[in-house]
Amino acid sequence: MSIGTGQLNSGAASREAVVEGIITPEAVVLELELAGIASRVFAGLIDALIQIALYIALVLLVLFALAASADVDSQTTGAVAGFVLFVVVFLYPIVSEMVSRGRTIGKSALGLRVVTIEGAPIRFRHAALRAMGGLVDKWIPPGGLVGTFFVLGTPTRQRVGDLLAGTIVIRDPERTALPAGIWFPVPRGYEGYAASIDPTAFTVDQYTVVRGFLLRSSQLTPPARYAVALDLATRTERIVHHQRPHQVHPETFLLCVIARYQRRAFPNYR
Repeated sequence: MSIGTGQLNSGAASREAVVEGIITPEAVVLELELAGIASRVFAGLIDALIQIALYIALVLLVLFALAASADVDSQTTGAVAGFVLFVVVFLYPIVSEMVSRGRTIGKSALGLRVVTIEGAPIRFRHAALRAMGGLVDKWIPPGGLVGTFFVLGTPTRQRVGDLLAGTIVIRDPERTALPAGIWFPVPRGYEGYAASIDPTAFTVDQYTVVRGFLLRSSQLTPPARYAVALDLATRTERIVHHQRPHQVHPETFLLCVIARYQRRAFPNYR
């Protein structure tokens, strides 16, 4: 049982990226807009230029500091260059993606973000595996072509690092003006219960996934609809640190959470 990918928003047909989605164990597609090849290449070029500049600056800085206190020979220069190369190649993307929630400077400039294939924010292990895969994708000759071929050849546009880490690159919902669009009301009779839910930890990425399910839930068979709602409700409980009472239906819980999130994120919408 599946839900087809949604139509692009107004004006989005001219974009290079298409609307794809994450696929639940029940084969339900929840809408996310994957980054296109051109935007990923340009983001990668920006990051590569920053890494090259950072490498040169750090090598010169370290060698200058060493030269002030001791003689610098070729072995020392080689060791410094190797250490700085490791820092720039591995730590730059890891630190950037951890600090900026899945974005490097290049991705931020192009409005892209890395998330897991479930649509959740990445963690350290995801960033580290992506950096390891980047050796093949970006730096091993012929320099970037391997990553490009993988992005073009995989349905979810994953390079080697993404395949290792279980991640995808999407258009950042925060940069693509994700609309409140449909206003989800608190289910009748659950106003008091909804008020007990704190949506602070709920992110825009998770909002996108839950919103996609709620907009398409009527297209599912009842068993599939309940299974997906239960799976998303279980994940959401962990995110918002809230234990859903047994008598509250998973979909009702999701409606309460997303209604609370909308009212917090879009206070002036209504």
